[in-house]
Amino acid sequence: MSGSVTRFQIPPQPSDAAPARLLPPGAGDAAVAGDWYGPLGDELGQATAAWLAAKKPTTREAYARDLRSWGAFCAERGVHVLTARKPDADLFGAALQDGWPGGAGAAGLSAASAARRMAAVSSWYRYLVACGLHERNPFAAAQRPRVDRDYSATAWLDEAAARRIIEAAEAGTGVTRLRDAAMVRLMLQLGVRVSEVCSLQVGALGAARGQRTVTVRGKGGKRIERALPPAAAQALDAYLAWRAARAGVEPGALSGPLFATTSGRAVDRGEVFRLVRRLAQRAGLPQPDAVTPHALRHTFATIATERGADLDDLQDAMGHADPRTTRRYQRAARRLERDPAHLVAAALG
Repeated sequence: MSGSVTRFQIPPQPSDAAPARLLPPGAGDAAVAGDWYGPLGDELGQATAAWLAAKKPTTREAYARDLRSWGAFCAERGVHVLTARKPDADLFGAALQDGWPGGAGAAGLSAASAARRMAAVSSWYRYLVACGLHERNPFAAAQRPRVDRDYSATAWLDEAAARRIIEAAEAGTGVTRLRDAAMVRLMLQLGVRVSEVCSLQVGALGAARGQRTVTVRGKGGKRIERALPPAAAQALDAYLAWRAARAGVEPGALSGPLFATTSGRAVDRGEVFRLVRRLAQRAGLPQPDAVTPHALRHTFATIATERGADLDDLQDAMGHADPRTTRRYQRAARRLERDPAHLVAAALG
């Protein structure tokens, strides 16, 4: 089979078994786009399917996109993924930032996004090496874009703008008004990631030491129990009471996704992104297109910092493995206010 061309797809399931999707709906059945060829084609597909299956659904989707991008890049250069070397990996990183069409279009990826994509492909190669399907990882010594850990390009809101977002959600109309208001409070008042919002289950709500709580599954499956502030708890109670009445059951009998569509499925990231954008526009915020779910998470960290939150407490709440990530949010919040230019201007008049 050497020299033949084999389309690299997720391995089919046995005919007597229910089909299993290793990628989320919309991601396509192929694990990676492009032609993956050579005598190891079948084993390569099996290994990649196993590598993807071990990831959380949202991570799996992102990693599949990363591999599709790498596969397309190799195909354009006429390079097999198993013969790619460090220069190919270096050029891939540069192309992602230079506006290569297979990356992110004319604008190109940010240094952080390009570095993350290279890290994902590097992880895949490490898995292939561990499986004995490849000799070396071409990304191990690749020149990844330098990422400034003290800088965050994500926009965030001040307290007044954050309150306007909440007011816009609570003033909404339609069957999703209570759900939307509860989601926005959770993102702003707890700083929960959009992926965590979408994956929350009703059973995640609880109580401990006299406080209402919600248990979030963070990155790496980390279990984080968070306190629910009264306003967020009340918003959730109102939403779940409405949902239970609509289903003809008691609120305690509800199960499944915490934030559900009218059909009962969990909300997805796209719906939450569109909701936040609409609320920013309705609230009359400047540059509403820059307001994203991650901007709400950054807003939580910024307001917490301005109100005197301890670094360790904020790191635990946000589920950061590295305190440097938390400090990046804190420094972004304080940079303008603590600019020495203010001191010099006060001295010079």
